[in-house]
Amino acid sequence: MRALGNAEVKDWFAGFTDSSEYVHCDGSQLFFTHPEADCIDLEYPTKLERLPFFARFLATVGYDPHNFSGAMLWLTEWGVWNFADEAPGYHIIEAMNRAAGQNASFEVAPGHLFRADELTDAIAMLIQPMTFGWDAYFLPRWSYGTDEFFLHVSHDSFISIVTRTAAFHNQVFELVKQVDLSPQKCHERQKTRFLHKS
Repeated sequence: MRALGNAEVKDWFAGFTDSSEYVHCDGSQLFFTHPEADCIDLEYPTKLERLPFFARFLATVGYDPHNFSGAMLWLTEWGVWNFADEAPGYHIIEAMNRAAGQNASFEVAPGHLFRADELTDAIAMLIQPMTFGWDAYFLPRWSYGTDEFFLHVSHDSFISIVTRTAAFHNQVFELVKQVDLSPQKCHERQKTRFLHKS
């Protein structure tokens, strides 16, 4: 894992080709421009012990985990609630950074770039914004094809699965229903944010 500052995160996303086949970044948020792009909203599981399953399932939804080739997790908003409740999360992130040989503080390094052999680490990091009420983007990469989805974790206790194509959207919607996660159509505010159809 590499801990990255905001400028480094933006540079990483700037390396993507300017095509509707890939995710786009305007410097503060991610979006798709594909004409079939859509999203699905999911509330967190009511039972706390399902949160690790929830994060693991969503990190690779629609893919075989063996094809994972890395991921970017980008924390974009924190401090929404109060320091006393969020402080343990800051310490966890910094401890994960140190364990990876990255001594960057929480605020200095909101980006985390994972290698192909670090899926478990990426899932562990993905659980942190869910637990502590932060906003974050999670873009997994695969050993084939282009980006079919990214996740947005909201501090309002739900996740949006943002899909690039109708076929993948339908596949994911069915997968989410099969594991009783009660998928909902994306709220209009989320559509405006994540879907910039050309």
